[in-house]
Amino acid sequence: MRMRLRRGWILAAALTGAAAGAAAAEPAGCADLADRLETLTGYRIAAPVAGSQGGWCVFDRAVLTARGAPEIAAERLRLRGAVATDVIDLALEAGGVRLAPGLGQRDLDPILRETLRLQVADLAFMATAGPEGLAVRGGRLRLSGGTVVEVEADVAGAGLSAGSLLPGRLTWARLDWRNDGRLFRPVMESWGESLVDGADGGAAVDAARLALRQIARNLPGSLFQGEGQDRLEDALAALPQGRGRLALEFRSTRGIGAAQVAMAALSGDPLGPEALARLFAGAEMTVDWQPGLAP
Repeated sequence: MRMRLRRGWILAAALTGAAAGAAAAEPAGCADLADRLETLTGYRIAAPVAGSQGGWCVFDRAVLTARGAPEIAAERLRLRGAVATDVIDLALEAGGVRLAPGLGQRDLDPILRETLRLQVADLAFMATAGPEGLAVRGGRLRLSGGTVVEVEADVAGAGLSAGSLLPGRLTWARLDWRNDGRLFRPVMESWGESLVDGADGGAAVDAARLALRQIARNLPGSLFQGEGQDRLEDALAALPQGRGRLALEFRSTRGIGAAQVAMAALSGDPLGPEALARLFAGAEMTVDWQPGLAP
């Protein structure tokens, strides 16, 4: 099922057009781009610029470091961006990305750390910030094991920095996730162990799956378009080994931000039906799940 994209979205058109003009008028320097990346993600590039290519700043064998976070190594890293009046954009492409040995890995669950250590990733995205908010386009993460995640989103009131995301409100998002049937198991096992004392292995995975399915059932029926709630239930029931493709699109006129999430968290049952109904009031979501497809 092809997902329905909203037409006539003013912010996307304005930012896209402004970004195109900015890229032609005033490209950002490599040092500025590296600073923007750090402002947005907290990661600093520990490598000199190797050169430029087609408007991209190229970093070879770059190591990215952030306080309290795992180090990331990239065989290839490219940044490009531009500045215009009230509009800033940043594009990134990285290949051969993997977790690097470092002190930041100590806080990772051992099973999850070992799983991620064996994965090599390719990553790309473009973020454009303007007066109305932040638009993320072309977000793509491909892991060597076969998992592929594609994301696009609009965050009203946010800018191109981590701090500006807090007052922002998610008004639109599209997710396309191709599950390889292997990567999600260590994640669920780690979470399940925290949910049930003494649970490990398959028991921990079962606990995590049960928790996810209960949360899905608590979501308001008005949120889903068509058979979306059933499709989401099918996708969760297939975890973690079920190979397939999950596609969803979220829309909210008022948007959902940290303030709305905080209010839900302060309720007696943050993940219960009443709290989730308030959180997602007026929002819509389409969901499609195609099992058995090669990611």
